[in-house]
Amino acid sequence: MYDSITVENLAGFKSFKWQDIDNINIPIGKNDTGKTHLLKILYSVAKSLEEYSKPSKPNAGQETFNTILANKILWTFQPNAIGDIVTKRQSKLKVDTRLCEENYHFSFTHEATRKITDCSPDIKKIPNLQAFFIPPKEVITAFDAIAATREQLEIFGFDDTYFDLIKALRLPTTKGNLQKDMKQILVDLEKLFSGEIVREDNQFIFKRERDKFLMPQVAEGIKKIGILTTLIRNRTLRKGTILFMDEPETNLHPEAIIALVKMLFSLSKAGIQIYIATHSYFVIKQFELLARANKQRIQICSLVKEGGDITPQFQDLQEGLPDTEKGKSL
Repeated sequence: MYDSITVENLAGFKSFKWQDIDNINIPIGKNDTGKTHLLKILYSVAKSLEEYSKPSKPNAGQETFNTILANKILWTFQPNAIGDIVTKRQSKLKVDTRLCEENYHFSFTHEATRKITDCSPDIKKIPNLQAFFIPPKEVITAFDAIAATREQLEIFGFDDTYFDLIKALRLPTTKGNLQKDMKQILVDLEKLFSGEIVREDNQFIFKRERDKFLMPQVAEGIKKIGILTTLIRNRTLRKGTILFMDEPETNLHPEAIIALVKMLFSLSKAGIQIYIATHSYFVIKQFELLARANKQRIQICSLVKEGGDITPQFQDLQEGLPDTEKGKSL
């Protein structure tokens, strides 16, 4: 889990510092204020650490964390070279973060191509760490296209947030009981649409009682919820996971949004750290109601662009809503 992050010279962020990160964290801001960039750099570090922490395959050497991180940044941001995400008027991108009670640092200049040479030494492995990024567009319908683009053609198009997600969705459901809180979350999610998304014969289908529907026949909202239920069923979404969601409200009815927000709140109580980038006042309002009712800190990070630089403003939703009604934050 993240405790803090400091970023210098990432795209529009000349200097960005986020201390005391909570279980639920909500970056908001107008277009071009860096919400997705922020989520992607956090994701790149966490996912790289997850991949570095996996046991090496037999007869295969262990890749360095530097190599994994450089590759992850390249395929997540998809620039021509990793140095392209460095603010051009500055010479070096720097990231310092505390993750899973360990400090990590790395930096590279705008001239970097596919290597990171300045990185924390003696990186500690975190065996139980998981990170997932659920993008605005649902991935289940495009599952085979994403796989072909990356595994066969190895070309840019679908970034690593999509590719990593379909790899997790491929994993089979394992036997055994789910932990109690996760089982209840699964039940509540599937109640939304009175059915479930399952994988049969290498394809996803939506089952409702005796009826089965192929993905092109299924509403996008159902497919988005189905991603979460699938990750819970195959036990990849569990305590210790860091979950990133970009505009989760897309294609969801307000009733489904309310239910989804409640489920995300329950996931946070089950030990999952959540980051949600949104433009939706309605989503923020639902989280404010939960924060007040449960007396739990939920942190808003309002990103404001002034003079070409992006600056953050932080607020606890227990204290009320940010100044979104005037359009200053959304």
